[in-house]
Amino acid sequence: MTEQPDIIETTRRPDRESTVSAAGTELAVFEWGDRGAEPLVLVHGVTDTHQVWAEVATLLADGFRVITYDLRGHGRSANSAAMRDYRLERLAADFYAVVDAVSPRRPVHVCGHGWGAVQAWEAVCDPRANNRVASFTAISGPNLDHVGMLLRDIASPSRQLHRLAADPSWLLRGAGSAPAAAQRIAYPPRVRSWLIERLGGVPRAYAPIAATWRADLVAGSRIVRANLLHHLLRPRQRQTAVPVQMVVDTTDVFVPPFLYDSSAPWVDRLWRCAIPADHWLPVTEPLLVAEAIANFVEDLHAADATIHRR
Repeated sequence: MTEQPDIIETTRRPDRESTVSAAGTELAVFEWGDRGAEPLVLVHGVTDTHQVWAEVATLLADGFRVITYDLRGHGRSANSAAMRDYRLERLAADFYAVVDAVSPRRPVHVCGHGWGAVQAWEAVCDPRANNRVASFTAISGPNLDHVGMLLRDIASPSRQLHRLAADPSWLLRGAGSAPAAAQRIAYPPRVRSWLIERLGGVPRAYAPIAATWRADLVAGSRIVRANLLHHLLRPRQRQTAVPVQMVVDTTDVFVPPFLYDSSAPWVDRLWRCAIPADHWLPVTEPLLVAEAIANFVEDLHAADATIHRR
C-alpha cells in the first residue's frame, strides 16, 4: 500500500521571510518568487497559517511575487488579547501594513480563503483599495455586511441568525464561540484533521497543521466572535470598484452558495466561478486555485489592453 505524500514536503519553502509592524503587533511575512514580478497577496483563514497556501504559492511563484503572512495571533505573528484587535477594520489595517511594506508603489492582487476572504472583503471595500488593490479573488468567504443586508431583506434577521446559529457547520468553520479552554479540549489537531477528512474528503496527510495550533485556535475564535454577529446584525453598505472574482465551491458544507449572491449589487466588476469542490480548495485543489487566480489576472490585463487600444 502506497503512503499518502505529505503536501508540506512537496512544496518549495519561502524564498524570503520578514516581519512587518502593524497597529501594535508584529506580523510574520513570507514570500515566493522574483521581487520584480507582479505582487500577489494570499490571506489565510482562521485557525490556519501561511502554510495553507504553500502549494498554491509554489505553483504561482514563476509568474508572481507571492506574499503571504500569518494573521495576528496565528503562526509566527504576535498575539493580542484584546477582542477589539480582531475586528475586521483592524485586520484590514494589518493587510495594508503588509502591502505598504512589501509593495509600496505597485498595486497588489489579492486572494483570500475562508475568513481570509472575509477580511480581504473588508480591505477591498476600503477607499485605499482604489490605488492599492488590482484585483480580488474570494474563495469560500462572503462579505459579512453583504450577507447581513441580504438576510435583512429576505426575512427576519433574528430567524435567519437563529437558523445559522443552529447549523454546526458555522461553528466548526470559525472554531466556534465557546471559551478558549473548551475549544482546546474539543477541537485538538486530530479533530480538525478528522473534520477535513470527513467533510472535505481530504486525507489527513494533506491537512497542514502548524505547531502553533493552540494559539491559532484561540485567535481564530476571537476573530469570529468579534465580527460574525456584529456584521450580520448591523450590516454596513460596503461597495468596491476593485474587480472581484468569487470562486464558489458548490459542495462546500460550510458556506451555502446563495450567500455569495449578496455581493452583486455592491461590486462594480464581478466574476463568479462555480465549481463542484469542497471548502479546503487551497489544500485539495491547489492547481485549480492557482489557475483561477492567474487566469483572472490575465483576463484583466487583456481587457485593460483592449481599452487602451481604443
